[in-house]
Amino acid sequence: METSELTYSDLELASLRKKAWQMLDARRIPHVAGCEEEAVCLARRWGESPSAAAAAAILHDVTKRLSAKEQLALVRQYAIPCDDALLASPKLLHAVTGAAVAEAEFGMPEAICSAIRWHTTGKPEMTLLEKIIYLADYIEPTRDFPGVEKLRKAAYEDLDSALALGLSMSLEEVRHGGAEPYIDTVLANRYYQTIVRDGNNN
Repeated sequence: METSELTYSDLELASLRKKAWQMLDARRIPHVAGCEEEAVCLARRWGESPSAAAAAAILHDVTKRLSAKEQLALVRQYAIPCDDALLASPKLLHAVTGAAVAEAEFGMPEAICSAIRWHTTGKPEMTLLEKIIYLADYIEPTRDFPGVEKLRKAAYEDLDSALALGLSMSLEEVRHGGAEPYIDTVLANRYYQTIVRDGNNN
């Protein structure tokens, strides 16, 4: 499983945290702080760099508070390739604009930007850091929804099984709300369901 060689000092993380939190709605800070805490725990459990996981978690929602118009302005500014489904969904779009801002404004490397990029939809064949940020965002301590304890338990027992469970829960929620699931989530779910079914867990 691909791991990150990136490390950041406590001072660097504190500076990153201060800058990022200034860009957040105050109500979102507990979630982002919880995501960082969870990402660090998952990184230690699975052999990823805890500081790289912390940096990705700190920045994962950095553009979340922006309006749809502001999100689209960032898409144009950074020439981000987006399909129509992404452009129509600010909830999904913040992941791609967040990744662009993480690179352009915070100087983050590709591994961290990619973890931010995929933290909402997931995708097939995610890196270890991408898996950790996807799951940390889902199960951090402030989250409270039916099935979250089962998902938390799975995340520390088998990452791919946790992804299969989390992705299927996400798709069920989207469909229950009457929306069309995003294709990357559908493909990711299919991929990890197959991995788990075939017993090829990492």
